Amino acid sequence: MTTPPRTCQPLQPHDSSYAQRLFTPLNIAGYVTWLAVSLAVIDQDKLRAADPALWLREWAGVAALVAMVALLVVSASRRAGHDTPRWNVVAQGLLVVLAEWLLRGGQTTVLLILVAAQGVLLFSTRTFVLYMVALNAAIAALWIGRTDSIFDLLLSLLPIFGFQAFAALTGHYAGSRERAREHLARINAELLATRRLLEESARAGERLKLSRELHDVAGHSLTALKLNLARLARDPALAAREEVLVSSALADDLLGQIRQVVGTLRAHDGFDLRAALDALAQPIPGVRIAIDIEDDLRVDDIEQAETLLRCAQEAITNALRHGRAGAIRIALHRIDGALTLSIANDGVVPARIDFGNGLTGMRERLDAVGGTLDIATTPPRGLQVTARIPLAQAHAA
Repeated sequence: MTTPPRTCQPLQPHDSSYAQRLFTPLNIAGYVTWLAVSLAVIDQDKLRAADPALWLREWAGVAALVAMVALLVVSASRRAGHDTPRWNVVAQGLLVVLAEWLLRGGQTTVLLILVAAQGVLLFSTRTFVLYMVALNAAIAALWIGRTDSIFDLLLSLLPIFGFQAFAALTGHYAGSRERAREHLARINAELLATRRLLEESARAGERLKLSRELHDVAGHSLTALKLNLARLARDPALAAREEVLVSSALADDLLGQIRQVVGTLRAHDGFDLRAALDALAQPIPGVRIAIDIEDDLRVDDIEQAETLLRCAQEAITNALRHGRAGAIRIALHRIDGALTLSIANDGVVPARIDFGNGLTGMRERLDAVGGTLDIATTPPRGLQVTARIPLAQAHAA
């Protein structure tokens, strides 16, 4: 077994900072909205009231508003909402209803606009609509005793419904645009990786062709020249001539240099996957990617090289799409007689790993080159995909 050198490059700074995520323009607008509503609905006199029941109710309402904005901050700090748990948004909606029940300010329901903007990104359309209808029904139930008629109640709720729908549509299209941007970034990275692999394939073909030409043509001619010079050196009339001796030495030196060049070219036979993997890990919004490749590691066959590259590509896609990973680590080494490619992420681990089209295709590619596929969890969270190809079929640099 060859001990892999630990030359892992640092995590690429693909992710925005915590402060940048927390204070985007939309998030700042949300904080300002919360502050304006809170100042409007909190009654300073009730906070200092002598009546314990009145005092306690008002402070409980304040606590509900503070808890709601705390959850909003947690949601805003996540990577474009990808890691926000659904319970967070559910709790925000319930806290808004609770604050309205306790404070009875009316304006508290404006905060449901913030809930709608977040919920549309996390729930299916049907679940989102049902949840928002339930929240608004709860608000209507609280308001029904404060209005003279159902018509007045609906008239009061209509602007709130409109703003919620506007916020939901804005969030939906913003989320669609973000997903499209991430998809294009992944496609671009995959195309760059494929181009790097094709470039490496072309270079490998040129190196092989050049080494063969040098060996077969120049090497053959120089060997013939050396044989002729050796015959001249056996002639007593020419054996002592300096020209013959110098020519023989030059021929020996030139043949040695050609053999050294051919050896160097042969040492670089095969495919170096570093450039292709680097291209595959091009900046993806919200993700940190580290690549660790053993020095001088090369793969002989283009099919094997492409198999390892496609396995890395599929594992990265799954980590982002299903695991919502924030950090991915790719490693390629020679371990226990095999080329071992591992892709580990810190994403959400599914309760059950199903072999869909992606994983099935990955396993079929590996089977075709005699390789194996292993998938394991990495506590406390995350998943590791490991692809192995026997080293007997690969180039041992």
